[in-house]
Amino acid sequence: MILGILFLIGAAVLAILAWRGLRLASGGDWVRAEGTQIVVETAPGQAAPRLRLESGGAVMFGPVAADWAPGSAVSQALGNPEATPGRAGGAAATGMWRVVAAVDLRAPDAIGSGDAALDRRLAESLGGSAMVLQRVHGGAPPMLLHGTSNLAEGSIGGIALDAGRFGELAARIGEPEGLGVKVIRRRIQREGWGGERAQRRRAG
Repeated sequence: MILGILFLIGAAVLAILAWRGLRLASGGDWVRAEGTQIVVETAPGQAAPRLRLESGGAVMFGPVAADWAPGSAVSQALGNPEATPGRAGGAAATGMWRVVAAVDLRAPDAIGSGDAALDRRLAESLGGSAMVLQRVHGGAPPMLLHGTSNLAEGSIGGIALDAGRFGELAARIGEPEGLGVKVIRRRIQREGWGGERAQRRRAG
């Protein structure tokens, strides 16, 4: 009898939590609520970044493959062959960012290079739409969270997803202004036969 009552109470609590979660997700305020953010990071021991959208400790989208650095040719052309973060042609700087605008790159004069054909190619390479990110504490130029048809070429302007996955993310978020974006880059500890620790073990 007591166990039955406990099960009923537990079921009622879960139903209330589920209802609250659905209500939160269906409204627009959840995007700007504390605890809602996009996280871009590498898994321990991995070099390739993954992106996820989380809210209240629950994953709402992802993780999906992402790219946070331009191709080497782009970095070299912009005078930053090492892809140093915080400079043109560099990798996305770590830290907290904020979405300040969503842009339709296919709109007339959205890019505004003065060359309509070039603008069209850039819009296609960036997936047609993007979110403009600004670093919360400064120290780095704004960057884009955008889609791309070829992740092998890297991110042209910040953080890139497959265009289809970017579309899914954008649809899930709705109005993105004010959404937090956290970029975390871990150092990978490499130990091989020639590593310092391996040499000390062999010497000892």
